[in-house]
Amino acid sequence: MRRLFVSVDMEGVAGVASAVSLMPTGWEYTAYRRWMTAELNAVAEAAFDAGYAEVIAVDGHGNSHNVDPDQLIDNIQLVRSSPRPMFQMQMIDDPSVDACAFIGYHSAAGTPDSILAHSFSGAALRSVRLNGVLASEGYINAAVAGEFGKPVLFVSGDRQTLEDARRYAPDAVLHTTKQSFGFRSAMSLPPRQACEALKKAAARAFAQPYGQPFKVEPPFEVEVEMTSQVAAELLGYLPWLERTDAYTVKARFKAMQEVRGFIGFVMSYMPNGQTPY
Repeated sequence: MRRLFVSVDMEGVAGVASAVSLMPTGWEYTAYRRWMTAELNAVAEAAFDAGYAEVIAVDGHGNSHNVDPDQLIDNIQLVRSSPRPMFQMQMIDDPSVDACAFIGYHSAAGTPDSILAHSFSGAALRSVRLNGVLASEGYINAAVAGEFGKPVLFVSGDRQTLEDARRYAPDAVLHTTKQSFGFRSAMSLPPRQACEALKKAAARAFAQPYGQPFKVEPPFEVEVEMTSQVAAELLGYLPWLERTDAYTVKARFKAMQEVRGFIGFVMSYMPNGQTPY
């Protein structure tokens, strides 16, 4: 059985613009959930038309309870809630998964004029670097997929997100869902029309030959710049971490799945075991 792995985020979805509404307390959050779910369905429909038997979709935004299961079309296995070992890439190691797609993705923290740009958690992290390279969520997640031999076939988001995607998915179809005017402003088509365009673009992606998986050579050195000096100080108590300045810690790993777990840990660990979202 051929399966497509889809990692879906919210910031790059057409129509999404307000940072306040990215969480359940936001006044427009219910609409954002609906638009996010519709974009996932559009890409899944293209995948099924291309011969995939099933889609494994990972809800990769915030509390991971954003995609509405009641609104999903058939044969989408949905990964929800967190924490989980590989966070946005949970199940990429499944042998039945052939390839992956990233929907609703966004740029790394510090990207100029890119809507809602951040790196994994704007509340916790200022930046992430992998072997000295500024790494977006797409960059890290593609490297995790590449470790398991899975190429990225399709990426959607704003123009800056797609420029970043050319680093880790040069053979993929890249689809622009919105035009950013800054961190909190963008222009896009209505969600229904945006989904129609998204499905057509995904169909092109799934019809072409697979590109090469994205490979980053080990060992992996990860530098994480925290938003809190105290957070970096506490992480520095761990003997296998190096604190390089007031806000930054550095660690070394042998595998990308370890890197992904580490990033997930530093952005979400709470001593009481509760989620920070």
